[in-house]
Amino acid sequence: MEENNLVQADLFSRFDHALIEEEIKKNQKDFDFDIREYTVDFLVQQFDPNPNGDSDIFIPEYQRDDVWSDKQKSLFIESLLIGLPIPYIFVADVDENEEEADGRIEIIDGAQRTRTIYQFRKNKLKLCNMERLPSLEGAKYSDLPIARQRRFNRTTVRLIELKNINEDGRRLMFDRLNSGGSPLTEMEKRLGTESGKLIEFLRRLANDERFILLTPMANKKETRRERAEYVLRFFAYRENYLNFEKSVKDFLDEYLESKSKVFNDAEEQRLENLFYEMLSFVETHFNCQFRKSPSAKNVSRIRFEATAVGVSLALSEKQNLKDTNKIDVNWAYEEPFLTMMRSDASNSKPKVKARIEYVRNKVLGLDTDELIEYY
Repeated sequence: MEENNLVQADLFSRFDHALIEEEIKKNQKDFDFDIREYTVDFLVQQFDPNPNGDSDIFIPEYQRDDVWSDKQKSLFIESLLIGLPIPYIFVADVDENEEEADGRIEIIDGAQRTRTIYQFRKNKLKLCNMERLPSLEGAKYSDLPIARQRRFNRTTVRLIELKNINEDGRRLMFDRLNSGGSPLTEMEKRLGTESGKLIEFLRRLANDERFILLTPMANKKETRRERAEYVLRFFAYRENYLNFEKSVKDFLDEYLESKSKVFNDAEEQRLENLFYEMLSFVETHFNCQFRKSPSAKNVSRIRFEATAVGVSLALSEKQNLKDTNKIDVNWAYEEPFLTMMRSDASNSKPKVKARIEYVRNKVLGLDTDELIEYY
């Protein structure tokens, strides 16, 4: 009976089964591959990060540049030192029919890991933000005990080497290996791994109906905890923007860690008052609230940070400001503020400070000429 049903389903299917098989076979690639294990020492000997070099293992032009932070690199080296398993590095032997086929292999996936091993082994990386090996904070490879250096050099790295794969196939592999999912946002990681009163406080404010109304954003961003990120950014910059350096992630993580240690009922009430006082002022006095125009369908992080923190600082300096009937906010929708909001160097320390203080000074009616110079 079941077999008859399947046959009947095939007869009435709206899909062309013959065409499906034809397309699959046409695009199916017969990948021949070997699994290899290289020691760190051998990998470093065979690799040269110089794109114009002549090393046996190289990084092709379509790969990303060296984008890992020193913290990411350090934690990867830490993983190697303590023996945590790391993912395979995918490499490919260039198709012998291509002009550039010369026996070398190119890295399809694993360029950041390979670069990091090379940099550490060549004493070009100083370890930082170590989680399991704090004794190595600030250390280079040469600072390891000799016995540990030898063991590190004998550490094996596993590679999958694809044979005779053409450029189209290599690029396809690179694309699929690097787009196989949606990585967690930093805020999703924080909400997923942290717990306690402060995290619940941030969640509660992020779900506030008035805050949601004043900060429109795409549904995708909303579901990925972007609004909770806005709340965290407001408090972190509001209380510590003068100490911001360069990494927003580290800045927010450090604030979250330090604030969690002192967060109690009184602190919760104080921060909540700051937040809602700021929100009420923006809602009352800014024509488009946090948006750049009446028709804008989203609020950028930079605009929210500058407006929210600048307003809050102004309110703390002039207590009766919130009782003012009307203030001039036309500057929020004109130059030079618009340029500040689309600056490429949005996370440089001088620019972060300048745009926050520009809003503060404008709300207070103070001079802003010196702050404009940073843009």
